Amino acid sequence: MKRAIVYGRRTRTRSFSLAEVVIALGVVTVGIVAVLGVFPAALQTGHSAQDETRAAHIAQSVIGSLAASASTHFSNAQLPLYPSSSPAPTPLSIDLTTNSGTTPAVTCYADNDGHLIPNSTNAAYAILIYTNNSVPGFTDPASANEVTVRLAWPANAPAAAQTFRDYVRIVSKY
Repeated sequence: MKRAIVYGRRTRTRSFSLAEVVIALGVVTVGIVAVLGVFPAALQTGHSAQDETRAAHIAQSVIGSLAASASTHFSNAQLPLYPSSSPAPTPLSIDLTTNSGTTPAVTCYADNDGHLIPNSTNAAYAILIYTNNSVPGFTDPASANEVTVRLAWPANAPAAAQTFRDYVRIVSKY
């Protein structure tokens, strides 16, 4: 903010004082530090949202495969595994007529792209499938089963350090 003012023959310039410049730089610095402080939280939230979305898609795929297979193979429903090697791995079989209780009927894994894989080597998600054949409204336990798909991530972390979500659906052979 320099402005020349003429007083007779002498010209005097007005400008910001050193104190004003220091205060302005301090305000700008505080603002920049505050904005930069939000970045780690925003990155963590974005990463968490990705994991939650991917987990829901994997669970939907697993439950969809079980429901599709249940109409013809209820006691031997198949989960196809991603062919990461040649020959392709054999599909996982799940007996939907049983009650697994608190022990998973099947444990498998998924990579970061959502492909089901048989081992935890390159896994991002652990998938535990529980069955419960006491379904209200069905008198024949061999015709319907409540299937719980639990996705936990990161797959190779201890259980206390994992985040998990349960997805439940009644699968029927009809």
